[in-house]
Amino acid sequence: MRFKLLFLCALFFGSFTSQAQEYLKMIDAGTYKVQDVIDSAEAYFAGKDKGRGSGYKQFKRWEYNALRRVKENGFLPTTEERLNELQQWNAYLNETSANRSVLSDNWEELGPDYMNATSGWNPGVGRITGLAIDEGDANHMIVGANTGGVWKTTDGAQTWTPLSDYFSSLSVYSVAIDPTDSNTYFFGSTNGNIFKSTDAGATWTLLGTIGNSIVNKILINPNDTNIMFATADNAGVYRSVNGGVTWIKPVTDNRGYDVEFKPGDLSVVYASGSGFHKSTDGGATFTTIGGFGSGAKMIGVSAADANVVYVLEALNGKFGGFYTSSNSGDAFTKLNHGGLNFFGYSTSGNDNSGQAPRDMAIAVNPTDVNEVHIAGILTWRSTNGGVAFSCTSDWIPGNAASQNIGYCHADVDDLQFYGTSLFAVTDGGVFKAANTVTVTANYYEDLTEGLGIRQFYKIGVSQTADVIVSGGSQDNGTSAYTAATGWKDWLGADGMESFIDKTNSSLYYGTTQGGQLYRTSNSGNTYTGLNEPGSGSGNWVTPFEQDPIEENTIYVGYNVVYKSSNFGNSWTSVSQNLGANLNNLKIAASNNQVMYASRAAFMFKTTDGGATDWSQITSPGGAINAIAIHPTNPDKIAVAVTSANRVMVSDDGGNTWTSYKKNLPNFSAFALVWDNNGEDGLYLGMDYGIYYIDNTFTDWQPYSNLLPNVYVNELEINKADGKIYAGTYGRGLWASPLVAGTAGVEDRISANSVVLFPNPTTSVFTIALPKALNAEIRIFDISGKLLVYEAEALISNKHSVNVSSLTKGTYFVRISSEEGTVTKKLLIN
Repeated sequence: MRFKLLFLCALFFGSFTSQAQEYLKMIDAGTYKVQDVIDSAEAYFAGKDKGRGSGYKQFKRWEYNALRRVKENGFLPTTEERLNELQQWNAYLNETSANRSVLSDNWEELGPDYMNATSGWNPGVGRITGLAIDEGDANHMIVGANTGGVWKTTDGAQTWTPLSDYFSSLSVYSVAIDPTDSNTYFFGSTNGNIFKSTDAGATWTLLGTIGNSIVNKILINPNDTNIMFATADNAGVYRSVNGGVTWIKPVTDNRGYDVEFKPGDLSVVYASGSGFHKSTDGGATFTTIGGFGSGAKMIGVSAADANVVYVLEALNGKFGGFYTSSNSGDAFTKLNHGGLNFFGYSTSGNDNSGQAPRDMAIAVNPTDVNEVHIAGILTWRSTNGGVAFSCTSDWIPGNAASQNIGYCHADVDDLQFYGTSLFAVTDGGVFKAANTVTVTANYYEDLTEGLGIRQFYKIGVSQTADVIVSGGSQDNGTSAYTAATGWKDWLGADGMESFIDKTNSSLYYGTTQGGQLYRTSNSGNTYTGLNEPGSGSGNWVTPFEQDPIEENTIYVGYNVVYKSSNFGNSWTSVSQNLGANLNNLKIAASNNQVMYASRAAFMFKTTDGGATDWSQITSPGGAINAIAIHPTNPDKIAVAVTSANRVMVSDDGGNTWTSYKKNLPNFSAFALVWDNNGEDGLYLGMDYGIYYIDNTFTDWQPYSNLLPNVYVNELEINKADGKIYAGTYGRGLWASPLVAGTAGVEDRISANSVVLFPNPTTSVFTIALPKALNAEIRIFDISGKLLVYEAEALISNKHSVNVSSLTKGTYFVRISSEEGTVTKKLLIN
């Protein structure tokens, strides 16, 4: 069972057993080269089933993201490296603000922040990895989104507010609220890092570290909040007696999944990893209880009978067993469930799937010890203490309705009770069962409307004034947006590349993981699966493109490039075997006979539409994350690379390359797009921010006003509406006006039109704006560390800020609004 102030996180990649899956420990440790992890994983999966519940999908997802972020030395950047670089970049922006041009960046969030299933088969808002509910206020909750940060609600999920947009793009895996101070929050991340906020999530600091693993759960002693527990998948169970500053490991178990207090007796603590452990001295020491298998374990307890303890166990990713104790965990009995598997896709328990402990949870009704809920991919309920379970949800809405059970998004990371309401934390959001007694088609209510946490891999944007965007996302399929109709979910699975037909705005194309192809001819109301050419199997994110000139013509890049001139009904190869599945494929808008493709650091080109073999061109150095071809010059190309250069540009079709690193920070370069604005405008999306350069600048200009610190996976331009669109991995879809030279910038706020007074100050200063604006305020020290953050709110010309908590010194105040960003120096005496 999970209490209000704690929770289990879902792992990025999943881990199912400690046997043979060494690659999972290597990922978690963060001390191995990416290629070494990939080699270990491929060796593990060789000859094995790679279908649902095998863990292969989770590995390929990790691999895709890792290969795009890998450093030149083969390792992934650490949390500390990213935080330091972000701080240095903020310091640079503050110091150079007076010398930068006023640009027109003004990013607007477009969602999706709700689900709207049409033909999509697994709709959801986005992946949630943890939930914490204030013990004193059921309306006050915080959630952790895998790459979308921490969010809070104070009105029972009617509205949600993001809390970590400008802190970092760190992954969030667990959250907690201090049971004695509802303004103090915690979140667990990667590398064993636990972060703390004492101002209700406005700012965060690194509190402490447990091992070198993902922090699954945080548990706080309500009678003494200096006593805390935390679990980490491949590190174990930890305890702190100084509020999380330092940690010790009192349990002899190298895995860590769950930790619970005995209801009514905080001296008794239960903990689990590969084993089950009990403490009778408040967690200072533990005794291991025998009688179990070696699989991952989760623990359930209930205030209705504090002596009853349940243990849920996994076996090779599937359901391994259910144990019950009536003497506070001193001894257990394993119940017989006749070989049923409660962790798979089957609502009758008759399949061989499962991905525990990535999807594995238990919760017990605090008023009825016999009402036990467990979950894997689906949710289940027992009314007789675990003797028998019945399914309470399906992961496909239509199937759930036909069985008169609830719809709950697949992959349940956590279950917890608050009072008699059950909460399911899933890859599609948080679902609530207010009445757990009667199972109907309305058993679950989606609580996550308003959360903009979609993890887009790719987006496609129409070239019409009434813009249409279709984007593919992790776990929540492919969704399409128009300003008039909002969002609709039209494909399921993991959505990947998608685009809108250039002449028929009702015709969309989409893909799922591995290169499965689809189209819809009625704006996403129904879809058709296409016959994939050749092997029909591509990379995790498979290149899928439309010809910019020929109608009805599309291309897909596997290890061979294929072309279809009849909407994907039939295909012909237009390249030789290029050696492996492709990562990128682009066709020149000004000459569709010129195409570029890449895999890893290798790049290929054709100038005759593939009539003859493609030639391998000079490598720009580093693996290639994105290719952008200039809209009027097919020989002018830019690539985003994993090398220290970040961006390379060629003016001769890839024969020679020039580094465009310039003043870019050392973040990872993910996306590029040229703008046909007469100045060779080039936009870059990184894992922190968007940047712009053209012929009038010698350095890159930040172009991230009002954009969170989130992975920017793709950039697309719509010249008809004059906007650039960003598909982010964790904060959904965003749009901004394009750089427009000097047109319109006279309406932007500037350093001359914003005044701080008194300056110097001792405790309070006032910001005077030229007019009333919706603005957000950030205050940095000279090193670039964010110290004060006030979320966007209407400022009626003047706004006072209390800085009495800051020490004497020099600070920078950054005011961001729809009319621009201004940075001013502030002195505190």
